Amino acid sequence: MTYWVIHAVATTGGRKRKRLDDLRLAGTNSTRPRQEVACTVIWNKAGMVVYGRHWSKLTPAEQSMIQTQVDEIAEQAGWGKDDSAAAGVYTRPLPIDEAAARSRIAELQRQAKGHPVSVGSVIYQAQLGAYGRGFYANELAPALQTSVTEALQANGYRPTPEEGEYRPLPVTITETEADIREKLASITPQMTQFGPALMLRDVLGVVTEDNWNVSEWQAAQLLKDSPMGQMLRQMGYQTEPTWLQPYQFRPERSNNDDAQQALLKEVRISSDLDRRLSLARGLPVYTPAVVLDSDNDNIVYLEMVGHKQAVRANWAALVSKKVRWIGGQRVYLDGMKEHVLLRASLPCGWVDHILIHKQASIREMNPEEPFFLLDDGRDPIPPLFYPMLNKCLAVPVLADWAGYLWENGRQRHLIILLNDGEGQGYAAWRTLPALEEWKSIIQTGLQTGAICF
Repeated sequence: MTYWVIHAVATTGGRKRKRLDDLRLAGTNSTRPRQEVACTVIWNKAGMVVYGRHWSKLTPAEQSMIQTQVDEIAEQAGWGKDDSAAAGVYTRPLPIDEAAARSRIAELQRQAKGHPVSVGSVIYQAQLGAYGRGFYANELAPALQTSVTEALQANGYRPTPEEGEYRPLPVTITETEADIREKLASITPQMTQFGPALMLRDVLGVVTEDNWNVSEWQAAQLLKDSPMGQMLRQMGYQTEPTWLQPYQFRPERSNNDDAQQALLKEVRISSDLDRRLSLARGLPVYTPAVVLDSDNDNIVYLEMVGHKQAVRANWAALVSKKVRWIGGQRVYLDGMKEHVLLRASLPCGWVDHILIHKQASIREMNPEEPFFLLDDGRDPIPPLFYPMLNKCLAVPVLADWAGYLWENGRQRHLIILLNDGEGQGYAAWRTLPALEEWKSIIQTGLQTGAICF
């Protein structure tokens, strides 16, 4: 009887093929790319064929015999056994179409146009190509993962993900820092309605020969993380590109020209000699300089020039503890508690009144409060940055450290540009006297050798 069972289950061609057919008809798991069927399903069918009884009606010896022989048949056909379930499950990975998976990944990268692609998107597209459907699992079979990695690298992406996404490789820099600095200085700025600007393609051409194949995302990372970005900031330029239309250039370009990405000056000063302010009805005055702190409805710097009566009337209206509007921005002054007034008489008989916030004056400032730096756009760093910061900090600060402190203060948002850098006569920066933050910057600089005594 034992020989007959072994012969019937393991060697009889028709019944062996029947067991294999039962396995091939197994369903596909929705979580992982594999076929699977409960072991008891196959064992029960074998029990009915060999003994004519349901699996549960067989003796332990009969069950063991069937189980052993079916396991051998399954293993020979490439099936494994997952014993994590109560009775076990026969499983077999689905075949992988590597070519289709690679094609799907390449198309995903093409549509991304040089931007990062999420890990989830890569896994889903790889599964669609490899198996014709997606699965809930966020893991790929080793062979498929290898194909995906090779496809990503072939199209210029990093082989390992960062923060849940696959990112393009960084731009290859072909120049030394000294050469980059020299070439950036040699680029001729283009005049726009926002002032002088550097064309992004010209800037990218400094560090790469094939700048037309650099994506927007790669360019943004280059401007943000490389020494070139720091050099541009030191030259007074933004490191976030702005799209400019042909009509925004001076002189205006042909309507057939495409929009271009440009790096604008961070500080963009206008000098509208005809700009006027009329807080007192019928008595306008000229305003050569207006700098507002829109976050606090306050004035950083305001110059009023005109007839004595007109200037006095506007001055009185400004400090009357009422809400006023200057250039579309709300202003409210509580008298003269926060400001200093400078007066001068002009040879023509007019008067010149300048209202300056105490925190914008090195003589009047409170070292424990945030202070303002007036910027006329002529220097990469406002001239009063070092002396005003030095007055605020209870740690030794050298003038030679100004560039390092300025760069790192901006990175940590201790120095913030007001009104997007636009201003009449001046722009302004707000600087926080956060002692611990500045101490950390100084300590890091000393440890890395960026600054020294």
